[in-house]
Amino acid sequence: MSRIPVSALTACLVTALLVPAEAAKKKVQVPDRFDGSWSITAVTKDGPCPSSTSYQVQIKDSDASVPGDEIDVDGGVSQSGAVRATIIKGSNRVPIAGTLDPKGNGSGTWRTNGGIVECSGSWSARRAG
Repeated sequence: MSRIPVSALTACLVTALLVPAEAAKKKVQVPDRFDGSWSITAVTKDGPCPSSTSYQVQIKDSDASVPGDEIDVDGGVSQSGAVRATIIKGSNRVPIAGTLDPKGNGSGTWRTNGGIVECSGSWSARRAG
């Protein structure tokens, strides 16, 4: 029976233990499962806001934006799909909350904040692409 020198065995064990630690330091970039274009429909339940409004929202790296419009979105989507954001257009601020699922659906609530008109309602989302 052959014997492996202790120093060679130690080197193998140290290498085996260090490789996973080194691999853990290198994070693999995985595309966000909510990235893409989403069609959002907001429905007013209370207040004089339009009864229904639709938006195209772009999500990239968990950040949401409304392309081609003067609307700012502060916030985004967490890895679990929780939506927390404030939509800002001029002096109007509309906090929204809800969830998106990886299958391409979502829903939540919204309420105006700090504007002249007070409204609230719900929103639904469907992945557009």
